[in-house]
Amino acid sequence: MELTGKILGTAALCLSMWGYFFVVFRFGKVKIWFAPIVSMTGMGLVLFWGALAGVLKQTAGLLLLGGLAGAVSFLVLLCRKKIYLPGLSLFGVCFAAGIVVFARLTLSLKFVHYDNFSHWALIVKYLLSADQLPGADTELIHFRDYPPGSSLFIYYICRYAGHSQGVMLLAQNSLIFACFFSVFGIVREKRRFLLYSFLGMGCAVLSYLNLTIRINSLLVDFLLPLLSMASFAVSYRCGEEKGKLCILQILLLGYTGIVKSTGLFFAGIAGVYALWKIFRQEKTISEKMIRWLLHAVFLVIGMALPFLAWRYHLETDLAGFTGKFEIGDGGSEGAPVGEVLYDTVIRDFIRMALDPGERAVQVFLLCNVLSLAAVLFARFKMKRRWNLGKALVIADIVALLYHVGMLYMYLYTMPAEEALRLAGFERYACSIMVLGAGMLLMVTVTDMERSFAVSIDERGPYRAYSSPAAKRRYQYGVLGTFLVAVNFLYSEVNGLRSIQQDYANTLPGRVERIVGDHWYEGTEMDEKSYLVVASDREGQVSDGEVRYVCRYFLWAKDVDVTDGTDGELLEETDGKYDRVIILDPEAAEYPVRVQR
Repeated sequence: MELTGKILGTAALCLSMWGYFFVVFRFGKVKIWFAPIVSMTGMGLVLFWGALAGVLKQTAGLLLLGGLAGAVSFLVLLCRKKIYLPGLSLFGVCFAAGIVVFARLTLSLKFVHYDNFSHWALIVKYLLSADQLPGADTELIHFRDYPPGSSLFIYYICRYAGHSQGVMLLAQNSLIFACFFSVFGIVREKRRFLLYSFLGMGCAVLSYLNLTIRINSLLVDFLLPLLSMASFAVSYRCGEEKGKLCILQILLLGYTGIVKSTGLFFAGIAGVYALWKIFRQEKTISEKMIRWLLHAVFLVIGMALPFLAWRYHLETDLAGFTGKFEIGDGGSEGAPVGEVLYDTVIRDFIRMALDPGERAVQVFLLCNVLSLAAVLFARFKMKRRWNLGKALVIADIVALLYHVGMLYMYLYTMPAEEALRLAGFERYACSIMVLGAGMLLMVTVTDMERSFAVSIDERGPYRAYSSPAAKRRYQYGVLGTFLVAVNFLYSEVNGLRSIQQDYANTLPGRVERIVGDHWYEGTEMDEKSYLVVASDREGQVSDGEVRYVCRYFLWAKDVDVTDGTDGELLEETDGKYDRVIILDPEAAEYPVRVQR
């Protein structure tokens, strides 16, 4: 019966999602490339407002019904032959094949990264259990001030498709796939497969920057820059439709701002480009200033409103709660580093920011070298001026500003213990480099598109090359970029499979094998007290990882962890805990008595 319910729920969800894609494409007049990500971010915002209003469950139900209505309208129009299914294309087949491969693999993956259990997966599990945002007294959710943007979308998918970790991952990865799909929308000459294969190669190479967390995690550091890239693509193709562009960007960037506290930075970068595109469309100075200001006010208010609403929620519904990164006091986790340690943090920060062994530094150098080479080649060999050079300067400035913001966070807002070890540095640095490299990739493709000697759309496919030699070079380019893309994707698949096979040996795998994965209705949780005995290998006890993982799987707030037991400890804890869990037998020096 439960399996039947999941099948029916999944089928209804898929129809509903297709219904929204169709409505946005058909009636919203949005290009097919952007319909998925616009629909998903719009749904995320609706869920966000519903959650703030305290009607999350009802909002999810109405969303499902709305999408099903859209699916019905699609079927009616299809039966009346008012619309037709899109035809197959080489790019469509390749992209669909990639989605199928990664979707099937994703469903079998499980969480490994520590931060899933400290917040990202924890909040999704809470939303699915309670159908509401955590309140000020919800002790199980430690970081209650984190924006819930992506978590709410995952909640919606899992509510109808199942609560497994694989479904949670597939829900978030669907946002990632939709962002990548929208990036390909910048191509205008659809019969130039080289542009698609080059973009595909670049997007596949970006996975190198995501090796720290990959896509078997609900962390959003890879999602944020991809949302910005999707916004760039929308601005590039819809710049002439200023009103529509503002509405689309309000959905995209408003959602980006509530995915994470740093989401406002990524949304701001994309918002500046959108405003620049609007500004360029006006014909006279007076028209530019008046109309641009109206559009700018509309866009900025719409983009910032969800973030401001979240801040208001924190100050009212969560009044008195001190977040982890509250400016000046280090939040609830502890005070920031003092002036005595500023030099230490700054020195270590600069060392890591310039370390050629870091992935972000490697990609930064590679992007600068390749971009400069491409600009010079286009200028002196092809006699064309590419916009890539300007984009490179902008990308470098954005990366520099982001790193300044990172340093500020380590010095003034992050707890001292984490700041001294520059916690999350590689992840944060790679995140901004995904945005920088993505910007350069997209600009390169638009420059390439303008640089073909013959336009297919004007001359037809049979006269698409200036010479047989040019055609041969084009074919070699397609083959080379396609093979590089396949190689990187194949490497990513193998890496995920390796992680999947080794799951049983990871900390989450061992905990899940011993205690299971507990779910409760509503705000109910396990009220028993637990003592977990584990070794402190790789700092898993001292940094709190064991405690967070056990709290997630037990769904219990009262979990203490020790890295060893002896007779004295047993006497002190006798009767204090309801259960004692031996996670690592080597950490227990004496047999442990369990007080029931």
